Amino acid sequence: MQFRNYIFTGFGMSKGKYKITNKDIFEAIEKDFLSGFSKEKITKSEKFKAYKEKNPNASPFDYFAGNIMGFYERNHVTPFPPTLKKLYYADTSLELGVEAIENALEDANISASEIDAWYLSTVSPQEQAPGIAARIKSFFVDENNHKPAFSLSSGCAGFNMNLEAALSYFEAHPEAKHIIIAHSETMSSFLTQRTKFVPFVTFGDAAAAVVLTKIESNEKFGIININNLHDLHMLDYVGVDNKRNLYMNDSLIKDRAIINIPEAANKCLNESKWARDEIDYFVPHQTGNVILLTCAKNLEIDLDKVFLDGQKYYGNVSGATVPLSLCLLKQQGKLIDNLKILSATAGVGGNFGAFSYIHKNIKINNNEVQSFLNKNILILGASGKIGLKLSEDLYSKGGNLFLQANQNFEKLIKFENSQKFICNFTDELSVEKFIKDLKNLNINFDYVINLASSVNENETYKVNFTTAVRIINSILPQIKNTLINIGSATEDIEFSPASDWTSANRAFHGYLASASGEFLKNGIKTIYLQIGFVEDGISKTFDEKAIFKFMLSVKQERKLKIEEISKIILKSLLFPKVLRLDYNYENAMLLGRIAYKLEVDV
Repeated sequence: MQFRNYIFTGFGMSKGKYKITNKDIFEAIEKDFLSGFSKEKITKSEKFKAYKEKNPNASPFDYFAGNIMGFYERNHVTPFPPTLKKLYYADTSLELGVEAIENALEDANISASEIDAWYLSTVSPQEQAPGIAARIKSFFVDENNHKPAFSLSSGCAGFNMNLEAALSYFEAHPEAKHIIIAHSETMSSFLTQRTKFVPFVTFGDAAAAVVLTKIESNEKFGIININNLHDLHMLDYVGVDNKRNLYMNDSLIKDRAIINIPEAANKCLNESKWARDEIDYFVPHQTGNVILLTCAKNLEIDLDKVFLDGQKYYGNVSGATVPLSLCLLKQQGKLIDNLKILSATAGVGGNFGAFSYIHKNIKINNNEVQSFLNKNILILGASGKIGLKLSEDLYSKGGNLFLQANQNFEKLIKFENSQKFICNFTDELSVEKFIKDLKNLNINFDYVINLASSVNENETYKVNFTTAVRIINSILPQIKNTLINIGSATEDIEFSPASDWTSANRAFHGYLASASGEFLKNGIKTIYLQIGFVEDGISKTFDEKAIFKFMLSVKQERKLKIEEISKIILKSLLFPKVLRLDYNYENAMLLGRIAYKLEVDV
């Protein structure tokens, strides 16, 4: 008998960059930034006294936050405590979600182009619309990929709800093979106006993703059973108001959760025909010991089988807690063949549910082809630091390179089978010959990348503006897909050591923005990338003190590496968006700011 199985083949997670310990939270309590903790009450407790005998260095807060509540560490996207100003510069659920999915795809050994549907959930989206699934998908596939992307506004049960929806999609689309299911959350973004200590102990910022794959086999494994239910009693017990402030009633949440989680779990066990002693791990939504240990006892599941590492070290990260826990099990080498997992969840909005799962370790063969194979790519300024690295990367990925240089032309010799051109952008005859040579190729360029730049005041305007405009206009009929130009952060904030360079960049910037609408009518996408200061190249010609002062003014934390710039350009050629670029449109031109962000009044 053949079974159609649905199995997790890839696991990925990400977290906020700042680890927040119980010590950090207690210090905030001591400074009266947070309230609600009674040190005296805990100190008088007989249970604490008994705990103290075995753990002499434990403080009352250590005991309560860790031993009683079950939380030891969590990560936030900002330094502690979160504020609106800090959050403006911080990662969002978008960045965390992209990184988690990148890790899941790598773990599954498949490319994003092989994903047949995208299911994402969050209650802390980086924007109201479009949905987070559509936005995240834009970081992985090109505009010709029409696979559906579904966004769900759901918290604790979001992953479980999307898992059932993904199974339904598989049933309705027999051709589908792989589906992404992810949940991303920045719970700290709801705490900027909170003063009670409990939410700060409880919640963290993280994302987690799985690749769900259809496998035909003569044995049954993968998802065995799933259910999603709803309890109106819980509707108003926990949530986020219209000003993005968290509200929660701890005791009422507990009263319903310890009913709902066992109900969903028992329903799943019965329909899976599993006995309790068959379960290897109970992986619940990580809500805290008070709820989870009570649920395990009510379900008569051995407490040693309750997996709580997600809760202990990442906190309650809403619907990301279950896939994050699965990821931790994978990292710890515990996801072995025939492992039986029961998962259950209950939370915000009253949604609750459960699923049963039998794991199999199955290796997927990656069918990805070279991204730039047989693509014609013209690079202006190919012998500079960025140009050389980018040329190396494109060359290794099968691109047909057409490389222009003036100085350091000899550095291009290593790119065999690539066509190379010497052109001095300040010399009319040289430019005229170069344009003629490009036209005589009688080919189309899939991508044109302009890296040509000069800070020499005698040639800046020609190199950075007039000649670049002339070349682009002359070969416009040959440009097939994308035109990319590299600009500078100094176009946004005045940088006195390079006023002429900045002025020329702004002029070319304006030309591309104004022409981008017409370019788009001819099928050409225009991208303008403004980069912060880099470790090498033109950046080295400026005074270090001036650079440092400028970086402070635009919140650039460190100098960029040449390798990073090349990687961003490569991704910009392939995908609509690249992670951690601050985007907006000028006419039809996509403007991306790299490694810096303009000041905001919050």
